[in-house]
Amino acid sequence: MSLREKMRVIGPLLLLFALAMILLFPQSPVEQPGPSAVDVTPLRGAPTADPDVGSSIGSSGSNVPEPVAISPVVELPPMAAPFVEDPARLAGVRDIEAKIPGQAELDGQIYLLHRWRSGHAVEDAGEAPRVPEIAEDAASLRGKRHLLVLTLIEHPQPRTLEENASGLTRYWEVFGSDLDGRLHRVDFIEKPKNLPSGSDVLMSGDFLRLYRYMTARGGEGMVPQWVAHTLTSYQSPFEQKGDPYLPLWIIMTISMSTLILLLMIQNRSRGATRRVSRGRRAR
Repeated sequence: MSLREKMRVIGPLLLLFALAMILLFPQSPVEQPGPSAVDVTPLRGAPTADPDVGSSIGSSGSNVPEPVAISPVVELPPMAAPFVEDPARLAGVRDIEAKIPGQAELDGQIYLLHRWRSGHAVEDAGEAPRVPEIAEDAASLRGKRHLLVLTLIEHPQPRTLEENASGLTRYWEVFGSDLDGRLHRVDFIEKPKNLPSGSDVLMSGDFLRLYRYMTARGGEGMVPQWVAHTLTSYQSPFEQKGDPYLPLWIIMTISMSTLILLLMIQNRSRGATRRVSRGRRAR
């Protein structure tokens, strides 16, 4: 096989291989947009953000890149007291009539956080009702445990707690939308490492109340407020899981088919050339 014939065979294969490398291994990642802000204004008396979390490293003024801050593993402080079941702690919790959360709402929140922290067994009531159903009978759902799939619309925010029997000094707060597009607020204890905005999560949470808040435009909103231990990543069983190697298999198949086709054409061309040469010799 001459050099020209070899290049005709190898050239298309090299081109296909280069295209495969470009498709499978992009040069630079696409920068993701920042998290969207929740249309919520802080209420008087509400928990405040923890100033020790999310602080940025100051610039040294040199051209040397600053070291990346690695969040240490947060160990929960010991419980100040064992959990004691007391449904009366939830009886005084108010719903939408409480424009400003009072001590009763804070006590109910701490009670549920303490229950989660202690691992106290609670019967699971199954899938959470829809928001209109919750609004109709919030009192009977208070403290009940439900499952809910949410799409986070922001990054979880750390909140501080006053001294309490659970020993917790901080929890995480996040807002997410359900399958109907309704907002929910979730207060939880442990935050997974990777929980960005837009993630689908599965929440097993205890219903606390209908949380009423003021929007940035001066209006009012109402969302169910849940208390949970943590959030877990969720993938719908109806979504087909794509094979990450499928593009590579397709390119390999096309490459092999192209190679076989080129070899067949080359063999036919050689056969035709030999027949013509034999015919000329015969003459």
